Amino acid sequence: MASGSESISLVLQEARQSMERDYEISSSKVQPVPPLFQEGDKYAKYCRPKVISIGPIHHGDPKLKRGEQYKLMWASMFAERNEQNPDDLHKRVLDNIADLRKSFSWEEIRTAYKDEDLAFMLLVDGCSMIQILEKGDLFGPQELKIKVDQLFLVQRDLLMLENQLPYQVLKLLVHDEMQLELSMRGFCEFQNMFKVLSRQRLPIPRKLERQKQIRENTSPPAHLLDCLYKTILSNWIGAEEAEDRIMSFPVNLLDEERITYRTIRELKASAFQIKRGENGLSVSLSIHRGFFFDIPTLSLPPLILDDLTIPILLNLIAYEMCPDFKNAFLISSFIKFLDLLIDDPEDVKELRKEGILQSSLGSDQQVSELFNTIGSGLLQDHYSLSFLKSDMESYYKNKFRSWMAEAYYTHCRSPWTIIALVAATTLLVLTFIQTIKSL
Repeated sequence: MASGSESISLVLQEARQSMERDYEISSSKVQPVPPLFQEGDKYAKYCRPKVISIGPIHHGDPKLKRGEQYKLMWASMFAERNEQNPDDLHKRVLDNIADLRKSFSWEEIRTAYKDEDLAFMLLVDGCSMIQILEKGDLFGPQELKIKVDQLFLVQRDLLMLENQLPYQVLKLLVHDEMQLELSMRGFCEFQNMFKVLSRQRLPIPRKLERQKQIRENTSPPAHLLDCLYKTILSNWIGAEEAEDRIMSFPVNLLDEERITYRTIRELKASAFQIKRGENGLSVSLSIHRGFFFDIPTLSLPPLILDDLTIPILLNLIAYEMCPDFKNAFLISSFIKFLDLLIDDPEDVKELRKEGILQSSLGSDQQVSELFNTIGSGLLQDHYSLSFLKSDMESYYKNKFRSWMAEAYYTHCRSPWTIIALVAATTLLVLTFIQTIKSL
């Protein structure tokens, strides 16, 4: 019995130490998507690669067989362009394979791959990834010997959570680490769905200057998806304050049932103005005085929605849910907030008119269903938006403002309604005067 007790005690102690180490680590490991994103096809279809596998999770998938040939070609291009011997690169990776294994949380790689096989996989995937980052231009895909539609999907695949390579692998394959980080950040600036300018080509000097400033102020990313996440947060106003509260209890779980507004149209009917934010990425509420009542203005950051950004957005949300990644759930909170405000296509139309949602999905109905589908599986938000929602509720519940707003938007929403109101008022006054004179 004593030995059995000692055995149980040892098992419990080892499990505790392992979980505590995971809790204290500063960067997230490469891992499968959380269980929520593995259920059915609701989310899973957005998290699987289409053309190439990167890393061990999807390696050997027969659907990605063509992608393996692409990767070998790009790895060869990378080695030739950088005048590096592939055998030397393989040895460099193999010499560090024990440490590199620790960057993956997927248990099967500890036994499924021999050191030489895993090192070769990481070599090919790493070299091909860097080649794509540095030469994968959608305006000139011929340099990678691939059609633009396929390159579009390859770039999507690089940002799947299950398709990540540890930064340490990429670092081993290059001479210039700064250039590697600049290439990663440049790629992520282009893929940033929260910033319209990121889809435009900035002048090279300005682009490099901005990327160098970001590099000086941040630590190296854990992997490419982490680099995109940090790129988004670098432009998000209030991100640092939210990050300071990452382990705090979400206030909204306490008062969510007190929120009575449900859609953009309900807010606008209570005199809320909705506009696109101009100063960085933020969700904010400002108040300015109107003639009869205060007018609250809700500012929202622009969001691009297309066939590329939606899977990437879902993978960013999945990344926030990873158990070893400490964060403030800023992206999840924002999408959950949009889900609250969007109930049907009319709400999408209002956001589209204000330049907040920029969608190429085809119809407002499709966008509405997308947010309702994504939002239904997300947890309530943390501090980042809780206080904002509470302030909005206090203005929304003011009945006097609602009545005045209804009167204002009914009779003053256009020049014609104002003319009609003035004409009706004038006629009423003249009728009253005539009645008084006739007495």
